[in-house]
Amino acid sequence: MIGLSAHAGHLVGGEIFYECLGNNQYVITLKMYRDCNGNGAPFDNSASIAVYRASNNDMFSLLSVPFSNQIDTLPFSQNIPCLVDTPDVCISTTLYRDTVELIVPLGGLNVVYQRCCRPPNVININNVSNVGSTYLAFIPDSTVAPCNSSPYYNEVPPLALCSELYLDIDYSATDKDGDSLVYSFCRPNTGGSNNNPQPVPPSPPPYQGVPWSNGFGDQNQITALPQLKIDSLTGKITGRPTSLGTFAFGVCVQEWRDGIFVGENKRDFQLTTTYCEVDAAAAIDSALEECIGFDIQFFNLSTLGDSFLWNFGDTNILDDTSTYENPIYTYPDTGVYWVQLIAYGEVCTDTTWMPFRVQHKIEPFFEVPDPDCLDGHRYRFDPDGFFRETTAMRWEFWGDTATISDGDVPTATKVYDTIGFHHITLHYTDPKLGCYKTYSDSVEVWPNPELTLIEPPNEMCAPYFGNFSTSIEHAYRPSYRWYLDSIPISDSSTAYIESFDIGEHDVRIVLMTDSMCIDTIDSIHVAHINVLDTPSAGFSMSSLEMNMFTPDFTVYDESMNRLTWEFFIDGEYITRNNSHDFTLPDTGNYLVRQIAYHQNGCADTTELTIRVKPEYLTYIPNAFSPDGDRTNDMWKPSVFVHNDYHMKIFDRWGRILFESSDPMIGWNGSEGNDGPACPIGTYTYDIYVTDEDDRPYFYQGLLNLIR
Repeated sequence: MIGLSAHAGHLVGGEIFYECLGNNQYVITLKMYRDCNGNGAPFDNSASIAVYRASNNDMFSLLSVPFSNQIDTLPFSQNIPCLVDTPDVCISTTLYRDTVELIVPLGGLNVVYQRCCRPPNVININNVSNVGSTYLAFIPDSTVAPCNSSPYYNEVPPLALCSELYLDIDYSATDKDGDSLVYSFCRPNTGGSNNNPQPVPPSPPPYQGVPWSNGFGDQNQITALPQLKIDSLTGKITGRPTSLGTFAFGVCVQEWRDGIFVGENKRDFQLTTTYCEVDAAAAIDSALEECIGFDIQFFNLSTLGDSFLWNFGDTNILDDTSTYENPIYTYPDTGVYWVQLIAYGEVCTDTTWMPFRVQHKIEPFFEVPDPDCLDGHRYRFDPDGFFRETTAMRWEFWGDTATISDGDVPTATKVYDTIGFHHITLHYTDPKLGCYKTYSDSVEVWPNPELTLIEPPNEMCAPYFGNFSTSIEHAYRPSYRWYLDSIPISDSSTAYIESFDIGEHDVRIVLMTDSMCIDTIDSIHVAHINVLDTPSAGFSMSSLEMNMFTPDFTVYDESMNRLTWEFFIDGEYITRNNSHDFTLPDTGNYLVRQIAYHQNGCADTTELTIRVKPEYLTYIPNAFSPDGDRTNDMWKPSVFVHNDYHMKIFDRWGRILFESSDPMIGWNGSEGNDGPACPIGTYTYDIYVTDEDDRPYFYQGLLNLIR
């Protein structure tokens, strides 16, 4: 079934199309292209073509379509009059064709052929050495298009493209059924592999597109400037290739009948851009805008030529020529003028013609209003530019359209619901001139500033104090003014609030912006703080100081504006009565505290210090007996509430026998407490003491040592 297999590197493209003969008879044609300069094997002896049900991709039929044994070489089809030498590129083509019977089921049939591989020098496909091709045609069922024939291309693909020359390629097709045809660039499909160059049967749908290399895509398959484009109605491809190389290239022609898609023919073909030795090549930019008035700027797309001559086709005068490369010509009136451009080379002259229709100028324009705030804006748009009485105008606001009747000069107003940039398009349509133009711009809506008081409403017992701050958004260069009720308290972004006035108070913040959305926010927070009434603690004492022998006190409540109160002495609770008698256990200072409570829970505290004073500072014994019986062996005065203390013992001759600055250390009857024992007798003492108020006391007397 399969004869000699062609080397993968030599297959450069193909396509499948079909013709319905009636009575379920279809002529299936597979057209293949091959590099005839290569050293690979010839075309296959037969092609294995699979037919799959489109509804479920199940195999419907497997065809072995024979080789036609007729091989043609593609001509260099581009019309380049001053081409010095034809590029050394050779492409051969052949057909595999057979007539088969196909009873097309519901959902239609997919006719598929697969072959690997593409030439290794293709630069717009990743890992091209293992990327093959899938050629596919769809046959619709009778409910869509009975006995349908697919479109076929009228011309063979170009042998090569000349780099840096403006091209004009005819990729038009013919449809036997008269269906509407739409042309587009499309991605070629992969299929087959080095391990299985011609799959038998070909794999079922769906199929993957070729993996484009970086910088390439369905609409950018060849490096060109201007980029290649295809006219969707005529199939004409224009542009100017700029890089040398070999590129995979896909073009699709779709057939439509009564608005319903019927099928398509995808031509997968390799295009090579090469250097062409050309002496002169004249080309006029045909993409001139219509309805631009009588002053026309022409652009010369000629890539070669030493000099140029323009003739603008104005038959009213003879001097309608120019030798400038990109001239401007002013026409006297509307009409169709044939513009001629001659490019002069050293040995060859190339000429091109282009009809150009001169029309009155139609040019929409409008001034964009200055940005404004979301809250309160209302934009007005006035049409401007060039228009005529026959010009119809239409405003478009992001799909929300306002159509104005012919002859009007409308003013449109618009209020937006969202912030940001909003696109506006002004459409000018003049049916008399056959012109349609648009002008677009954007207007910006700024957000209004937003102000939020961070601190929640709160209350505090008098006096009230607290720091307040805000959260702001969309406020540019803000300034602030804070008020407590009607009294200003701060001009910064924060405020310290202090109040002694009982009751609820309003907090008011005024935020002002002076740039972008210029706005003022007056935010009043009613009864935001509540200053609670507080009691006044107070009490009196029967006395603030008593001696140690009569440490009796009475406390009397004198608090005001309170519900209840409590008394504490040194932190210990003593009473809730109006008055209370108490006795303190020891000398010293005591803290009396009263806490008064308001019925709202607020409290007040006051304190007094009372004192139980010792009756004396020092008690001095007059005798002791240091005989070792552990009874009265030490002479030591008792000192109460002192800050300073010093004691000395003298014999009868005035000699110091013992002294101490610590009232806890007494005399044991020996010299210095560690020397010889002193004899029985009478001795003299001196004692110096200061009390807690640093008042000095001096004691002097006699003591008896008994053994």
